[in-house]
Amino acid sequence: MGLAGRPLVKWGLLGAVVFGLLAAGVFLVDDKRRQDVVEHGTRTQAVIISDHDNEIDHWFTVSYTVQGEQHSANLRHPWIMDKVREGRELIVYADPADPELIATEDGYATPVWTSAPGALAVLALLGLFVAVIEGWRSARRGRRADPRAT
Repeated sequence: MGLAGRPLVKWGLLGAVVFGLLAAGVFLVDDKRRQDVVEHGTRTQAVIISDHDNEIDHWFTVSYTVQGEQHSANLRHPWIMDKVREGRELIVYADPADPELIATEDGYATPVWTSAPGALAVLALLGLFVAVIEGWRSARRGRRADPRAT
């Protein structure tokens, strides 16, 4: 029996491919932008003022000064983030045209979608899991229905 007879396998694989490509695409576009900010941005010292971790997202807020003006922004990471200590200092780079857009050399950045690749990768793995489990179940059902398979 081909994929036509196993819609969950087909949809699981399609979901895995689509979400996997989206994760890679968002990561590559965002990482390019982050690298541009690091390479061309204004280097400044930031202080972590709070760490936020809910069931869906994890980010921390930093306070920093650019061109004599005080700013704060939320930093996210595309993959799993460790808890951070409030009061810790770190180097950030601010976009000269938009000081609210900051990034770090080690992958943290301000756009909300920065954390999207991790979530999309989880969805891709879920699709793959559904496809594998349903394919395995279908194969077992097929062997039980065919007396020659035992």
